[in-house]
Amino acid sequence: MEGFGKTASISRWLDMCLLKFEEIYGRNIPDSEPDYSHIIGKSVRGTVDRPLGTPHPRYPELVYPINYGYVDGEFAGDGAEQDVYLFGAKDPLEKFEGKVIAVWHRFDDVEDKWIVSLDGGDLSDEEILGGIFFQEQFFYGKLYR
Repeated sequence: MEGFGKTASISRWLDMCLLKFEEIYGRNIPDSEPDYSHIIGKSVRGTVDRPLGTPHPRYPELVYPINYGYVDGEFAGDGAEQDVYLFGAKDPLEKFEGKVIAVWHRFDDVEDKWIVSLDGGDLSDEEILGGIFFQEQFFYGKLYR
């Protein structure tokens, strides 16, 4: 039953993201969407600052079900190093190396979140959205592949 509840929550969240997209852009979808071809497929390495199982520094009730970190030396729209969600580790990490397989573009923030596969394997949209939902449910966005 818990799985159904999470699936239903993710579905409602994606519906709200679509509504937010329409609110921002109107009913007219932009002629071009963000181009992440220079990012997706890129090999990256970096630091894990929020290991799997640890609480968020400002919201301790939010516990990270996956490792989360940043790409060393790569800066995002907020001026800080590029944030990444890391898939493929069952244990907390300190450092990582992997391949960007998708980008979560936030409509209501200045930065995107890169989705990194540690083993280079692909994941379904459902696996990615299920993994990032714990935090991204508070934002509106779209997954780009």
